[in-house]
Amino acid sequence: MLSRNLRMDNFVTDTQALVKFMMGKKVINDRSFKAYQSADKGLAIIIIPAVVLMEILYLFEKNRIDVGLLHTKELIKSQNYQFEPLSFDILMTASSINDIPELHDRLIAATAKYLGLPLITNDPVIKKSEHVEILE
Repeated sequence: MLSRNLRMDNFVTDTQALVKFMMGKKVINDRSFKAYQSADKGLAIIIIPAVVLMEILYLFEKNRIDVGLLHTKELIKSQNYQFEPLSFDILMTASSINDIPELHDRLIAATAKYLGLPLITNDPVIKKSEHVEILE
């Protein structure tokens, strides 16, 4: 699995939650917002799936968000926010998720499932999935 040491206070983020946090907006709910604050204090790690960075690139290029890859790269330098590449194992995990039809969302959920970590999301389809734990 992963070589880094993951603890119980670590989380995977989806795109919307990360962008909201980076723009200084409240993220989804109090527990999710506190997870990001804990990462900022070095008390937790937020895992950023590769697909999230792909979506940030796309949305920034389309002028739909004000934060881009350079902003995210600065965030990742803190080591409390870590990039998770899209691996074959994550793709295999995604193939077992049958209740999230949108591929990007399924790959984000698969990253959380593969790592065994809760996902920070407000997506109603992902929240209904039986395959992923949601931070609520």
